[in-house]
Order: sequence, then C-alpha cells, then structure tokens
Amino acid sequence: MGSSVRKGRFEAARKFCVMTGGTSGIGRGVVERLLGDWPDRRIVLIARSSPRVDELHALPGAGKRLSVINGDLASLRSVEHACDQIVSLLGSDAIDALALNAGVQVVHGNVSSADGLELSFAVNYLAHFLLVERLKGLLHPGGRIVLTSSEVHDPDAFCLMGISRATWQDPLLLADPVRSQDHVVSPVNRGEARYCASKLLNLMYVRHLAQVLPDVGVIAFNPSVVPGTEIARDRNWLQQLGWKYVMPLLTPVLPGARSLSQSASDLLWLVTEADGRSLSGRYVDGRVAQAGSEESKDQAKIARTVEVGRLLLARILL
Repeated sequence: MGSSVRKGRFEAARKFCVMTGGTSGIGRGVVERLLGDWPDRRIVLIARSSPRVDELHALPGAGKRLSVINGDLASLRSVEHACDQIVSLLGSDAIDALALNAGVQVVHGNVSSADGLELSFAVNYLAHFLLVERLKGLLHPGGRIVLTSSEVHDPDAFCLMGISRATWQDPLLLADPVRSQDHVVSPVNRGEARYCASKLLNLMYVRHLAQVLPDVGVIAFNPSVVPGTEIARDRNWLQQLGWKYVMPLLTPVLPGARSLSQSASDLLWLVTEADGRSLSGRYVDGRVAQAGSEESKDQAKIARTVEVGRLLLARILL
C-alpha cells in the first residue's frame, strides 16, 4: 500500500503535530480545532485515502497547515514508509506533539493485519509503537507524546458498556490471530478482550517511554466511553444505530460517558496546553491523572511488551 504526501504551504505555522485517527470522531474534532484556534500549529496526519481526507483538506486553513500522508496502520511497511515521508517533510524542523489516537475494535472472527498479526494488536499497539520508535528522536525537548488508552485496560474499573476484559497474555500470543485471548469462548467477547489488551499495552508502553525520554511528556489518554464515534463499526446494525444516534443523546445522564466534543477538547488540551512533564508516565482520564491498573505498572510485563514490539518489527521489517 503506497504512501504519498498531500502537502500544504507552511509559511505561517511553527509547530508540528503528527497525528493518527484524525479523519473521524475525537481525532477529527482535534484537527478542526487546531486549524481553527491554533494558527501556529502545522498538522501532519497519517491516514488512508478516503472522502473524509478530502473533507479535511476543504476545511479553512487546511491548505496552508494540513499535510496528509497516506498510510495504513494495518501494514507495518506502510507505516514505515509514512515515517520516511514525515522525516522528509520535516526537514530540519522538530515535532512538538505526537497524538496517536487511531484505534479499531474487531468483534467478529480472527481478523489479521497485512502482516498476519491480530488486527487490534497490530493497529492499536504495534503501528503506534513503530511510529514512536521511528519519530521519538525528532521530538524537541519539552514536546509530548499522547497515546490513547482506555479504562477497559483495567479489569476492575467501571465501564458503561460492560465489555469483556482482557486476561494477561504474553504479547507474542496477543499478536497471534488465533491464540489471542483464546480462553474467551464467544468470538464477540474475544474481540472485546483483545481490544482491552491492546489498550493495556499502550499504557505499559507509555510508562516505559516516560522512563527513557525524560525531556518529553508521555501521556496515556482515556477518552472514556464516547458514543457516536466509529469504534462500533464492526457491531451489528442495531448496536451501530444505538451507538451512533441514540446514545449520544443520552450522554449527559450516562455514568462514565463523555460527549465527542468533550473528549476532543480533553485530547486537544493534552496535545497543546497541559503540563506534559508533570503528567509524563501517567494515565489521564479526561484531564485528571489516575493510578491505572496495578498490572500496568508491572516492570517485567512492561519490559516484555517493549521487547516483543521490537522483536516483531525486526522480524517483519528486516
């Protein structure tokens, strides 16, 4: 899957924000607000070609400050090529923020990425792992990395949707489309557990990065339950209808739910205004730092998460 850059003119802008997940939902809200309210921000968005990308290019200010790189997070070679193009696009400029928000939840069958990896693991964790490993050296001191996690990483945390939580498995097993969360009988619930596991790995990776990147703020963001996003696209039509049109109307009275607008504001705050250094290594629920699960702090499991990430990149890309 080839990658190409649709490049705008960046004369007036000064700071680069590199993003995933910016064509819909929370991420799109962040792109729109950056373009509208932050004229010093240049936005580099990694996304597959689609009518939604064309819509973003039509937004006010996009022609001068938005560059979209065609990249498929389900293919590590596509992500690698996207990284090459970002490096070329930046030239001597540094990155101010990496906002890694894309995510997928598959609840039907054992779906594989282009590299033969379980899709939730590949997109939610490993693609973003590759992006950070390639681009972290381009962050300027005081920059930040914001990686989207979720309350579902914690089996003891309340979740409005009541989805099946993950049981810890070695990340090599989580990468296997057949063996990942294979203790769960129902394919739907197995898909939910795989999604939860990927969000736990994201938080573990954030804790690792905070230790090795002392000059950068590294934050795990929990947007909470946000009805109206595309995360339910693999559900049945009735569930999709409720998620897309009914639940957003009920958000003000649903415990643990947030509106799309509120979660986009929270993510924008983390990317632009929050004190990244003080929040580094933290799990931030909206705008409030929380402890996160005890398992997410397990140093041996954190080390294994990073080790397997590097092993798989070497195995597939080299």
